Amino acid sequence: MQYSYVGRREVLVFLSIFFFINTFRDMASFGWFSYFLILFAAFLFATAFLRYSCDINEESIAYHIMWMGLLLYKKRVTPNQISHIKFKRYGWATKGAVVHTYKGFNIRLIDFIPVKLYEDLGDFSDKHEIPFEKSKDYQILEKLARDRKKQVSE
Repeated sequence: MQYSYVGRREVLVFLSIFFFINTFRDMASFGWFSYFLILFAAFLFATAFLRYSCDINEESIAYHIMWMGLLLYKKRVTPNQISHIKFKRYGWATKGAVVHTYKGFNIRLIDFIPVKLYEDLGDFSDKHEIPFEKSKDYQILEKLARDRKKQVSE
């Protein structure tokens, strides 16, 4: 199944436009620093269109970073390349996981939609006997989610 994270585009687009307008308007007072601010605004605007996706299937985990449909980074990890998986809580009520690999960059999966990603990642680690670790805060989030499902079903 495919999972994705788009990000908070509205905030980044607003900030980039705000920086660009203010810098362009007062370019003379900023001097050479104005060029840095314009580049910073362009960077903010460009990062607003980043999209992260993750595919978990029977034999591997695939992680993609795309910018406006253009593939920037792709990593496919098989179970024998994974050292362990850490499930953590990020922020107040955000689940996340880090897939630690033997070689290369680790894969960070934070705030992906649908949230079923973390259950599937746990099932993947159980199936392939990959060691995993769940923080106490993450376990609290799991318990709260189970309690909510139980209340809704009643």
